[in-house]
Amino acid sequence: MKVVHLTRILLRKPLYSIGLLLCVILLIEGLAWTIAYNPKLALVARAGGFLPYISVFFRTLFLPEVCTVVILTTLLDQQHIRLKLNSVGLTLRDISRYELSFLPTILFSFFLFNPATQTVRFLLEAFPSYTFSNYWHGYLEGTFTMSTYLQYLSPIFIIGYVLLNISFISDYFKQRQKAQEEAENQATLAIQAAQAAIAAKTATVTATSSNYLSHLKGKNQHGELDFPVDDVYFFTIEDRYYYAQLEKGQYLVGKTLNELETELDPSRFFRIKRDYIVNRQSVLNYAYWENGKYIVRLNTPDRHEIVVPRARMQEFREWLQGNQSGTNQQPYADSSTDSFILAN
Repeated sequence: MKVVHLTRILLRKPLYSIGLLLCVILLIEGLAWTIAYNPKLALVARAGGFLPYISVFFRTLFLPEVCTVVILTTLLDQQHIRLKLNSVGLTLRDISRYELSFLPTILFSFFLFNPATQTVRFLLEAFPSYTFSNYWHGYLEGTFTMSTYLQYLSPIFIIGYVLLNISFISDYFKQRQKAQEEAENQATLAIQAAQAAIAAKTATVTATSSNYLSHLKGKNQHGELDFPVDDVYFFTIEDRYYYAQLEKGQYLVGKTLNELETELDPSRFFRIKRDYIVNRQSVLNYAYWENGKYIVRLNTPDRHEIVVPRARMQEFREWLQGNQSGTNQQPYADSSTDSFILAN
């Protein structure tokens, strides 16, 4: 964030300036009681007690000065409009220039608020004995003096710049919070989009995978077993019977290699030769053997080896590298129709 956009919410609501005025007056009053306790007690006694003293305090000091801060706040707000101060750069130079531009307004505001402030003070203090002579000489002409101006200068300077800076800082933090919320919303949308994309991809993969064989039933001398095809190291044929080799042992299955080649996921299983279909996860390594043939070693407990011709080896290597999905594998012509069918 390099620029603060000014909304002037505090300046457009005089209630904030009145609250600030009350805090300043109470602070000054508290210091007065600390510094001059006995003279203050004398004033309380002269007023007739604490309640009359508080009444005089608000009637002669607080309420008239409400006009002062309201007019001052209005002047500061109008200067923003007149000078078109809609934003301030977050550099020391820009902020200093912004602050100094209000110095003439604060210095000359006395000549605008003093007549209104003194009129309200006259109405509250002189009630009900109003005379024009008293009003003119005691509250208007008599207050346009250097001593009165200097008396007002410090509190007006403090109140004016405190209001100005509170408004600026408030706008800064609101804009920063808004930027953080927007960034969080964008991050949330990005995460949701990523999750949706992952979910869609997962659904696609799941839907695609569900089209392939996932489980098989096998049988050996000890009994039957239902197992995931991913647990199979390889499928093979021996004496016209079809087997699945698992870590638990070898199981007869009721499907031919031709059927398995079509029903298994081609990205996971490969018909490496006429009598073998291997699982990608079970491939350990391969090496050249002799006469243009290769040996493919599987990660079985006995490190089972399969001799593969060169022609099939090239396609097998591409499949391992992921360059071939398996759907374009050239199937072996397995003319055998005999298969072991599991008894129900």
